[in-house]
Amino acid sequence: MQDKQLEQVVDSICGRGCRYVNQILSDDAARSECRELAGLGRSREQLVLKELATVMAVYDETGSCEL
Repeated sequence: MQDKQLEQVVDSICGRGCRYVNQILSDDAARSECRELAGLGRSREQLVLKELATVMAVYDETGSCEL
C-alpha cells in the first residue's frame, strides 16, 4: 500500500484486533460505525477493506484468528 494515510487506517483498525477487523469486513453496520473509515470516501474505503481482507487471509490460513 503506497498511501501513508491508508496505511495508518489499516494499522489502526488491525490494532483493534482480529474480531474487530472481521466485523468490519462482514457487517455493514459495523463498517458504517468505524471511525477510521469515516470521511475516506467510497473508493479509498474500498482500498482499505481490500487490504484488511488480504491481512486477514494470512490469519485464516494459520487458523490463529477467529470471528
